[in-house]
Amino acid sequence: MPRTYCFVGPSVPDAAGLTAGSGVRLMPPVAAGDLLRLGARAGDTVGIVDGYFHQTGSVRHKEILALLGSGVRVLGAASMGALRAAELDRFGMAGVGGVYADYRDGKLEADDEVTLLHSPGTEGYRALSEPLVCMRATFAAAVRDGVCAAATADRLVGVLAGWPFGRRSYGALPEAGAEAGLDPSATGALQRYCLAHRRDPKREDALLLIDHLRTGGGPTSPAPGRVHRTAHLYAWQLAAQAVSHESPLALLRACRLFADDYPRRHRAAVLRTLAAHCDRECGRDATGATDAERALRHGAHHGLYRLPADPARLGFLPLWLTAAEAALPVTEQLLTALVRSCRHTLRLPWDEEALTLLDEPSVRDPALRFVRLAREVNDRALSGRRGPGGVEAIPRRRILDLLAERWHTPHDDLGLAALDRGFPSLDSAVTATRPLYLFARYNEGLAHLRTTVSEERGQADALGAG
Repeated sequence: MPRTYCFVGPSVPDAAGLTAGSGVRLMPPVAAGDLLRLGARAGDTVGIVDGYFHQTGSVRHKEILALLGSGVRVLGAASMGALRAAELDRFGMAGVGGVYADYRDGKLEADDEVTLLHSPGTEGYRALSEPLVCMRATFAAAVRDGVCAAATADRLVGVLAGWPFGRRSYGALPEAGAEAGLDPSATGALQRYCLAHRRDPKREDALLLIDHLRTGGGPTSPAPGRVHRTAHLYAWQLAAQAVSHESPLALLRACRLFADDYPRRHRAAVLRTLAAHCDRECGRDATGATDAERALRHGAHHGLYRLPADPARLGFLPLWLTAAEAALPVTEQLLTALVRSCRHTLRLPWDEEALTLLDEPSVRDPALRFVRLAREVNDRALSGRRGPGGVEAIPRRRILDLLAERWHTPHDDLGLAALDRGFPSLDSAVTATRPLYLFARYNEGLAHLRTTVSEERGQADALGAG
């Protein structure tokens, strides 16, 4: 059954009573990582009202995009929710209320318009300052009611906007009026009005959002596009799951270097990605075509070669093939060269798709142990050394010897073998090996990894000879 969550705090401190029996799960103001820890699934709804700005990291845009990309509906209003909705509505987040609309339309710009100091949730989120957006609304009401002139309100807003948000309150209006050069009697009359007729657009918008959560209504928004899962997002996801504080790229590099089956996995993934790009960009009928066939077509569509392949026009192939591979059928030569070169020639992202490999615990957990053990070996072996040293002092020749041995590859072909493992160059592979070298060299029985691969390299062989 779909679940509904609402991150709310000082904007509606009585939210528990207002949502009782509705099925809405109340959460405290949102902070960085909270959405990733939520466990929301496709079909769920998340409402964001309040969120932290200063004492802890703010909720990241990429976290919201990740939810949207997984099929979760996300609405925002009033405070942090209004800010993020104004920034992400074009990507599928739905904004609710006037504060959101003002940010969207550029009438409000500063984040601290909606910020306030408040007591902890255990003390009911008691307000200790006044959000400037609420003071603007109250001043506007005072102008309409003839309590003050619009110019007076504007001068006060100008002063208050320059103050730290924690200093803003109706009790501080005399001080703000003096700084603005206003008549104390005019400021006093406005202060009395504000204390008796306080406007709270944040609460109004938050209540509207809560009503949408209770009823399942609310504004529609564009369908979210594909969310690029960057290394940063993956690291945040791992941290949210309390899986690892290791860099996900470190785990991926260990797999690339020391998983015997990684080239097979990399090849299948690249062909699959190129096939998907061709389907999306080239608009050709791909019915019944394999990933390899569609990937080859994509390279031809971008002018890398012509199909059907003419060996006389493929003079670039030796740059991307070993001497032994030159005897392969022409179609297989093209596929091998395409996999090795497409990161440069077709500008595919390096790590985004590869990181999905670490979603599988059977791959991620051994890689995590590998990296941790390598660090422990380095700490023991290199501690106490003086002067330049550490892993940077390991001779390049020794690293190349290790890679040639582990990859079962002649030294002359290591550059191509590095491309087969997803590295942009042999130099990058050498750099990635340095922190893992001592463990891999002197713990042969432990320093092996595998990736779980369902695709077989032979998929492309069904194409036959060119």
